[in-house]
Amino acid sequence: MTGIGAVTGISAMDVWLPPETLAVPRLPELETHPATHRQAVAAFGIETVRDAAGRSATDLAVESVKRLVARDDVDASGIGALLVVGSRAPEYLMSSESTRITREAGLDVGLSFSVSDLGCVSISAALLTASALLSATPDWSSVLIAHGCVPPGPSRLRYPVTVNGDAGLALLVRREERMRVLDVAVETDGSFWDLFRVDYRDVPSQQWHEECTDLQRYSFELALQSRTRLRKLNELVLARQGRTFADVDHVVMQNLSVGAFRFYEETFDVEIARACYDNLRAFGHLGSIDIVANLASGVRSGEFAEGDLVLVMNNSPAAAWSSMLVEI
Repeated sequence: MTGIGAVTGISAMDVWLPPETLAVPRLPELETHPATHRQAVAAFGIETVRDAAGRSATDLAVESVKRLVARDDVDASGIGALLVVGSRAPEYLMSSESTRITREAGLDVGLSFSVSDLGCVSISAALLTASALLSATPDWSSVLIAHGCVPPGPSRLRYPVTVNGDAGLALLVRREERMRVLDVAVETDGSFWDLFRVDYRDVPSQQWHEECTDLQRYSFELALQSRTRLRKLNELVLARQGRTFADVDHVVMQNLSVGAFRFYEETFDVEIARACYDNLRAFGHLGSIDIVANLASGVRSGEFAEGDLVLVMNNSPAAAWSSMLVEI
């Protein structure tokens, strides 16, 4: 488990959503699934997803970075490093997504590298890394985090979990900003390292298919582990800040399904933020972008007010878990 020593904050966020929308009930891959699978997908609560029309994850990350650094309130000259949450399926082996993004986005930074391998929780690892870099390098004023989310193969369905949508992310991290990241705790467990996987060697990309290798382990063992791990991490970040659950104003999670929200609402006796339900319905699952998109939506809509304390829970079947405390 790890935590942020010095308080850092989120200075600017950009979530880029492609304009084209796909209706989930009409996704062509559903036609190849049995009726029970289609019923499960209908119960996810996802109505539409965004479609990048064949653009790569790196393209989407570049789009979002360009938009963010073009803002009047962003000083691109003070960015010391770019951290990239790596894509699910890079376009090339033995190439660098992070340095490609710096070039195509026109960023002048001396360091760029990727933080990946933990699925949805990779964004939490990236925030920890950004905080450590700012602490270790006083002459840097900020660190930029970027990510592009597209499915690893032609299918958007991640049975029995969710439906994947497309999006790009750029996130600027600075010291002591308006949206303060008070603490982050991350924990991993190698027992589930290949619970979800894509067999890609010697397989044409149009045949790539993400599969759950053990539905029973996912539905029961991993669910129980997630309940235990997140409870421990929640208590840890709250205790380190001298807070309790009674101090939490909102709870944010990644967007998988309505059923997942209800499970954690009952487990922790909380209400998941309305922004999460809205984004789940409209955009589906955006991987590491989910929790940032939900924070941004909550602030933009006024659901989260200045001074509110937000508990952010995130997990991945990799398996990894994280809890984060954010003060608006």
